[in-house]
Amino acid sequence: MSAFRSRGFTLIELMITVAIAAVLLTVGVPAFTKLMIKNQLSGEIQTLQGTIAFARSEAIKRGTYVSICKSNDQSTCSGNWSDGWIVFENRDDDAPAVRDDIGGANEEPLLRVFQALPSGYTLNASGNFTNFLTYNRLGMANNNGTFVFCKDSDETTARAIIVIPTRPRIATDTDNDGIPNKGDGSNITSCESP
Repeated sequence: MSAFRSRGFTLIELMITVAIAAVLLTVGVPAFTKLMIKNQLSGEIQTLQGTIAFARSEAIKRGTYVSICKSNDQSTCSGNWSDGWIVFENRDDDAPAVRDDIGGANEEPLLRVFQALPSGYTLNASGNFTNFLTYNRLGMANNNGTFVFCKDSDETTARAIIVIPTRPRIATDTDNDGIPNKGDGSNITSCESP
């Protein structure tokens, strides 16, 4: 008899290990991807909610109008919400909000700038927020509306902020169907026109 003892895996043990790893990856990767999308959307919605709270606070603090508008050049009100947005002191309360006299003596100060969303993510708004949101010196919004973030235009990934004249709130899924509800209780039915 030989005193040599084999150390290592047999072919059958290796095949079983590979099969178990394949099953775990097949189940785990899609779940991990969904978790990453959910976390990205949560981060983006909290950024926008913070922006809205900042604009309201600055309007009260400065005693003037402060606007948030979509901006693809991070200086003027233009483009789509997904391209980014700016917060500025809107001294003349023009509607639609326009950042006036850029580079001039009466330039409306730019308070914050936000870059475009990652590829595949969208941000759209309803109501009078299609182009801008303005707070007055009392901290009241110019109207009601909803902002909706989505991934790949999929309503099941939607996250929303409902803005009423006083304070914004993140929309919740009150009927437990996986889709956030608007202020009236109905589901968000589109990522393009909430």
